[in-house]
Amino acid sequence: MPTKPDTLKSFKEFSTKAAVFAVAKSAAGRTFVGTSEFQVAEIDLAAAKPELKELGAHQSYVTGVAVAGPVVVSGGYDGRLIWWDAEKRIQIRAVDAHKKWVRRVRASRDGKFILSVADDMVGRVWDAATGKLMHELRAHAEITPHHFPSMLHACAISGDGKFIATGDKVG
Repeated sequence: MPTKPDTLKSFKEFSTKAAVFAVAKSAAGRTFVGTSEFQVAEIDLAAAKPELKELGAHQSYVTGVAVAGPVVVSGGYDGRLIWWDAEKRIQIRAVDAHKKWVRRVRASRDGKFILSVADDMVGRVWDAATGKLMHELRAHAEITPHHFPSMLHACAISGDGKFIATGDKVG
């Protein structure tokens, strides 16, 4: 990966009727996306004409996608997290993860846990293999200093899996 942002270059462009809200790449180089058409899909960026191949769907926008070993985990505005078998293209499990819109989903580098954040202002850590809730992160205010509802927009996991960061509307 280039160390200088000004050396980055676009290598391929494609268009789709759906807005792409989330992108995740597997260790094997497979690319998965979440879309405004409620889809979780795979896209082969090496193909001459890349097309979305649906894995499954949510009941609303899919705004978070993560790859944890052989599974893809998606989160959406329906508040659910869904585990997908990427090879068989089937749903493994679904959990009602948040009371409001899921904004982001991330997997630890080792694929052992999943992190999700949502507009309910809670970060949640899930066991990637079982879907069991492991921990909740509750440190963000639900109301901004200007008296508007806040949202959790971002999350990240350090490379060694020891640290988690979440980011809200206030900053």
